[in-house]
Amino acid sequence: MKELPVDVSSFSRMRSRNFIYIDKTEYIYNLFSGGAQYYFLSRPRRFGKSLLVSTLGEIFSGNKQLFEGLWISQSDYDWQQYPVITLDFSTIARKTPEDLEISLILNLNEIAKAYSVDISEAQLLNDKFVMLIKKLADKNKVVLLVDEYDKPILDHITDIPKAEAIRTVLSNFYDALKGMDNYMRAIFVTGVTKFAKTSLFSGINNLNDISIKPEADAILGYTYEEINTNFDEYLQQIAVDKPLPTLLEAMQRWYNGYRFSDKETKVYNPFSVLYYLKDKKLRNYWFQSGTPTFLINLLRQQYNDLSDLKKMELDPDSLVSFQINDIPLVPLLFQAGYLTFVDYNANEDKFILGFPNFEVEASFKKFLVGVLSYSSRITVDTLRLRLLEALNNNSLDDFCRILLTLFAHIPNTLKIDKESYYHSLFQFAMSLLSLEAQSEYLTNIGRIDMVVPTKKQIYIFEFKLNIDSSKALQQILDKKYYERFMELGKEIVLVGISINTKDEAFVIEHSSQILN
Repeated sequence: MKELPVDVSSFSRMRSRNFIYIDKTEYIYNLFSGGAQYYFLSRPRRFGKSLLVSTLGEIFSGNKQLFEGLWISQSDYDWQQYPVITLDFSTIARKTPEDLEISLILNLNEIAKAYSVDISEAQLLNDKFVMLIKKLADKNKVVLLVDEYDKPILDHITDIPKAEAIRTVLSNFYDALKGMDNYMRAIFVTGVTKFAKTSLFSGINNLNDISIKPEADAILGYTYEEINTNFDEYLQQIAVDKPLPTLLEAMQRWYNGYRFSDKETKVYNPFSVLYYLKDKKLRNYWFQSGTPTFLINLLRQQYNDLSDLKKMELDPDSLVSFQINDIPLVPLLFQAGYLTFVDYNANEDKFILGFPNFEVEASFKKFLVGVLSYSSRITVDTLRLRLLEALNNNSLDDFCRILLTLFAHIPNTLKIDKESYYHSLFQFAMSLLSLEAQSEYLTNIGRIDMVVPTKKQIYIFEFKLNIDSSKALQQILDKKYYERFMELGKEIVLVGISINTKDEAFVIEHSSQILN
């Protein structure tokens, strides 16, 4: 029984140590079967980018023996040996621009030594890079593989001056590639984000961004068919206590759903799948593996952009490139893997974004409330149970008090004096309860702010900002929002909520009425 490749990113190790390898070599062949090809691929963290780079390195090094039994070994690929320059920016020093430059020089010197070429005559980073490429090209055309190219920038994205200084180092470095086409066989660059003004995308002629193109939609991640074909023995082990179709349906709900093009191809998160097969428990694996600090800060700054996570439409151009000092939240959440394409509007050439699966949706909503309220996960989990208990017991005093605990910690600089802002906060709080809360519920005479069903009750909420809660309740009564729910046989609770932000103290008040 082959081993699960949990946290294995070396292709040679995977093939020589009896690990399961999901054969992606046909995708690779289709990308590189022609002449010189230059590509950029954006994918979320822990999605297999480093393994793909390692696989490319072995293919271009001509190590055919490692690919025995894989698709590409039966193809007409010529298995030439090309000199390969591999730069993994997750392992390169990057605390300061000076560290980055020194570390890059050391890496180039090591690569030159491995290929027995001398680049000591060049002292500057750019000169060394150019000299290395030209000298290696005496052996054969050169392949450049760059993994996590954006990590030096992302590590300092909350310190804009340092991030820009690091971008300058990278920009100067990639400038060396201008005019080097005659020396290059292939270039492949991975990252999470695509930053403008790095010279990577202007310095390399014809760098093809395949991040949201069909030819790369399943080059990373696992398809349903790949899981069934390659992990059957592990699936059978887990299926001892449950039918296999039930197990596969649960896996699909938890970990499938990533879509990266206008085609309907979807892939599972490989990190979560491998840990699930290892631990045999449906848990939050990928989300818990870490959330970048810069994303936390960005969420606090641009939270209002997430007022409706189920109706976000973006055109392709808005997804491809960012400025360091102006990163839009929703496209970043897509590139980082928290959102994905859930549909495509061909008439308008727009992608509809949403959560890929249950793991991400449930975890993100819980995480977001914690971020906005500056609460720990433990606090959020505790408050979730208390909120649910308060609603089930029809204790609106407790309900408002608990919400106040969550939201009172939001700094004044982040608060927005708009009713819709606090309405959105309430919507996320309801999402935490795993209740089917519906915002902007349409009736024939108006729009209900929020409807929240529980097992025994139907809560109808109306929100007002700096207006007495009794007026919010009166609006519900005047417009008879409750009428369409009378036939459900549940207790109907009408709730007017007032958020008072004018005084120093942040206050949530309510007025309510029960209809039996």
